[in-house]
Amino acid sequence: MLRHVRTLRRLAAGAALAAVAGLVPLQAVVPAGGAAAATATSDACGALLPKSDGSSWTCSFVDNFDGTSLNTTKWITQETAKTGFRTGSTCYTASDKSIKVRRGVLELTARVMPGNFVCASPSGDFTTKYTGGMIGTRGKFSQTYGRFEVRAKYPTARTSGVHGGFWMNPLSQTYGAWPASGEIDVAEWWSSDPSLVLPSLHYSGRDGRYDSGWSCRVADVSSYHTYAVEWLPTEMRFFIDGQLCFARSWVPNSPLVAPQPFDHPFSMILNMGVGTPTGSNAITSSTQLPATYTVDHVKAWR
Repeated sequence: MLRHVRTLRRLAAGAALAAVAGLVPLQAVVPAGGAAAATATSDACGALLPKSDGSSWTCSFVDNFDGTSLNTTKWITQETAKTGFRTGSTCYTASDKSIKVRRGVLELTARVMPGNFVCASPSGDFTTKYTGGMIGTRGKFSQTYGRFEVRAKYPTARTSGVHGGFWMNPLSQTYGAWPASGEIDVAEWWSSDPSLVLPSLHYSGRDGRYDSGWSCRVADVSSYHTYAVEWLPTEMRFFIDGQLCFARSWVPNSPLVAPQPFDHPFSMILNMGVGTPTGSNAITSSTQLPATYTVDHVKAWR
């Protein structure tokens, strides 16, 4: 039903929607007879969202995954073989078993393979039997400050070993290697604690007691929910289904001064993989795989 409503909205916008290639607000269509144009109530992201100052957020990125393949003008696939990036025992691949767009959603899937294989990596090859899916906007879209949102549902796995979510990394290492240049986790999830969908800030000076939203919980993460952050120069505000669950003003270690290191462009990342062989979210023979992270849309505003 929600996708039908979205389609009707697009049809109603008509030619005006085609004019938003630059992702600027839609201009109201002037009625016949020269009547004054009505005030725009939507843009490429949908209904206009108000800011606290009374103005509206302006859409800067949107993907509703309505095609039959990943839109490579907006996303890159982040294979371990190319980037060297891994989480836990995951080898990220571009296979359609790991990354698939169909029926109006993106599916990122973590799997166990029939046997061990060597995962090639520029950071050093390793042996595993687990694959996963990861995509990002690096080189396609990045932004400093704004609102960033995903509507998604997490896997049904309820034993330890599955890990993924929606997060953001800096476009460049302006202040040094991780975590000095920052990381913004909007909605990070572990199957070992399945109701926790954790927002976090990572930076030099992080205090884990205060820089993560430990009360951000969802009763059923395997149904659709909307996870968002409003990134301001003085504060990060994290929301689940429109309700504020965590806010933080960060205090970096000297010589940095807030808003550093969160004052330069970040790109968006989505991933689904597995944990490590040990620890609180250990991958074990009881881990429920395959596990799919299903994403309905990703949006950003200025």
